[in-house]
Formats: sequence, C-alpha cells, structure tokens
Amino acid sequence: MPARLATIRLSRRTIAFISGALVAITIITIPTLVVGANAVGRGPSGVALLPAAQAPSQVAAVANKRVGARDSMTVAASAAAVRHQRAVMQAEMLARTTTSKATLDMRGIEPSLYQGEFFDPASEEVRKCIVKRESEGQYDVRGGGGNNYFGAYQMSDALGDGATHMMLKEHKSILGAEKAKELMAELRETPVNQWPRYWQDAAFSTVYNWEGPGSGAPHWAGGRWYC
Repeated sequence: MPARLATIRLSRRTIAFISGALVAITIITIPTLVVGANAVGRGPSGVALLPAAQAPSQVAAVANKRVGARDSMTVAASAAAVRHQRAVMQAEMLARTTTSKATLDMRGIEPSLYQGEFFDPASEEVRKCIVKRESEGQYDVRGGGGNNYFGAYQMSDALGDGATHMMLKEHKSILGAEKAKELMAELRETPVNQWPRYWQDAAFSTVYNWEGPGSGAPHWAGGRWYC
C-alpha cells in the first residue's frame, strides 16, 4: 500500500465513533427542526412547506395591495371623468350664452333665455311687459334720456356694471371661475345693448329678484305704462 493512502486509512474504532456521532447529531437535530417548523404553523417533517409568499398573512397583504391599487385607479378615473364632463358642460354653456343663434337674436319678446338662480317664473309676464314698454323687444336699441339707456331693459351703464358683479358668483359654477371673471370683465367693457340676449335677460332677473321676487322693481318703476 502506498504511504499516501496509508495516512488517511481510518481504524474500525474511529469509523464506529464517527458513525455514532452522526446518528446522535441526527437524532438531536431533526426534532428541533420539526418543533421549530410546527411553531410557525408549518407542516411536520416530510410535508412540503408553504413558500413564504403563500403564507396566509402575506397572501392577504398582497391581495389588499392589488385591491387598493385597483380602487385608486377607479377613483382617479372617476375624478378625470367628472372633470371632463364638467369641462364639456361649461363649454356648451359658454357657447349657448355667447354665440348660439338664440342668444344672438336681438329682436322679439321671447321667453327668458336665462332661467337660473334668480329667474322667477311668476314674474315672467311682468318681465315681458317691461321689455315691451322699454324697447319693443329690441335688444340692440339705445335710447332714453340723453340716449344713455341700453338694450331690451334700457339699463344705464352703472346698472349694467353692477349687474356683472351680481351675476359673477352664480356663473362661476356654470362657466368656471376664470372664464366667468373674464366674461364679466368683457361685458363691463361693452355697452349693454351689445350684450347677447342671454346676458341681458340674466342681468334683468338678477337685479329684479336679487333680494327676493320683485325686490329690484323700482329700477323699472317709470315708463309709458305700469307693469
């Protein structure tokens, strides 16, 4: 036998000692592992253990995150849809009040185009009577003392300017705050008889019913006949 191999030959006593030690280590270690596994809710030795990602608590956490993400997307999508719908409605209302065929029709005694917060259906016949008396239904007329009264309701510049401030709050919610401010400023720079029909009707109803039905009637107390 070569000397190199002889140096690693183990005696029978040494082999028996090592074998016994390994058996002892196995007997001691395996129950410890099983107990440890059972302590965290895993199966006994020989049963496949759940991967960490499949543990019940972690599965629930992952599911909750997915539901939360889905709900967040739903809320965001809903908010975007609401903003889009509001923008569409505001654009439609702006066109209706400034450029539509109805609002640019400056002749005739017609039902009020404005039917907002200060419109009073019970005063509609009175309103039509005032339009008939003041302008014969001509929304683009200028007249009165010194030719200083304008439009279907023969408003002075001062009354028209005041009406724009009174109309602002309501129309912020209808047109959007910035567009309403911009439009009211444009109206103040424009003679009332050049305002579209909607805005003349809105100005009248807002002033006439500002503090309740008919509260502004004294502005139209005079004339060729009583309304």
